[in-house]
Amino acid sequence: MNNSNKAGSQPVRVAWLLIPVLLLPLVATAVSISLDSTRSLDTSCDAVRSFLEKTDQVRVSKDATVLILGGEEFAKWKFRSARGKLAPEQLRVKTAPIISPHTAARCFERTIAHYQPITTVLFLDPEDGLSGADATLNALDEIVDKRNYWSVSPGLVVVPPTATPSLRGDAAQLGEFLSRLQSWAVDKPGVEILDTGTLFSDDSGRIDPRLFWPDGSTLGSEGCDLLRARMIAYAGAANA
Repeated sequence: MNNSNKAGSQPVRVAWLLIPVLLLPLVATAVSISLDSTRSLDTSCDAVRSFLEKTDQVRVSKDATVLILGGEEFAKWKFRSARGKLAPEQLRVKTAPIISPHTAARCFERTIAHYQPITTVLFLDPEDGLSGADATLNALDEIVDKRNYWSVSPGLVVVPPTATPSLRGDAAQLGEFLSRLQSWAVDKPGVEILDTGTLFSDDSGRIDPRLFWPDGSTLGSEGCDLLRARMIAYAGAANA
């Protein structure tokens, strides 16, 4: 009887042992897809230069002294403006997922120095203030050093991620990152931290969810108008 039970259990054991082996191709495929998704965006300086050359065909005023750089999140905001774009001619806007504090630092000569701005406004994406906070601060240090070396952009405005309604769960961590940025900027002449949480707040001092309706993350036309006015103010200060 015992031998019979042992003999019967052998196929079951073999089947269980085969499961991890059979799953290996699936695991490998999942890892491959994950790696492909992270590597799909070419962030080399060659790719950045190619993107900028294409967008340089958009006409702006020869007196444009403010350069606005933004990543994926800011690109969504810009195109939701009631007037079809965030910036008038006096603002030079470069926004795409390829633009980040890291590419701005590594490719500084083409991304910033090439345009000889008086003021550069750099919008950060949520991940720049969450999992990538330390790397973001390192990149900002590099931007400040290169700004001084190339003697361009005496004004640098860093815009931390906004704790939009969709990021309510990350609000505390984003608040900590804002505090770190403000401390970082204290001893850096010409550097300003623009807290959009204040710009987009309601009478209670909280982020107005109506500005990010309906998805809770994309800035609508009313919010874009507020943001546009602030950016134009930088242009006015630069030309004063």
